Amino acid sequence: MAFPDSCLKGIPNDDYIVEDGSVGTHLFYFDEKHTRDDGWIEQSINWEDDDTVLELTLNQKKESGELQFRAGVAKISQIELNRLSTQPTVSGIFSYERRTLENNPYHGNLLLRSGTPKPTMKKIAAGIALAISEVIRRG
Repeated sequence: MAFPDSCLKGIPNDDYIVEDGSVGTHLFYFDEKHTRDDGWIEQSINWEDDDTVLELTLNQKKESGELQFRAGVAKISQIELNRLSTQPTVSGIFSYERRTLENNPYHGNLLLRSGTPKPTMKKIAAGIALAISEVIRRG
């Protein structure tokens, strides 16, 4: 499957922005409670297929009607995600996918194999954070 050049990961609040304006690695910590039946833990992203995806992502709302990503979004290069997923220590435990939703054709996930040791998960989270090409802050 062909992927666009980049994806967007929403930033829920300013707690994920560090002093220098970059995004902290903790935005990409995977939580076992999001483990699927196939053994992958998922984190939602939106694939940047066209110019409308940024606005769609920034305007996503929670069920309560509150904005989901109050701090903005992080843009991540697909090439960098691919590079990370093929590293010898990461191959087979980190991946990504497109998994469209009824109301979001751009949706996808970053994936981590369930049971990955916490230090390894943190290294992968740091790799994703370092792969961010741009932080787009709200307003």
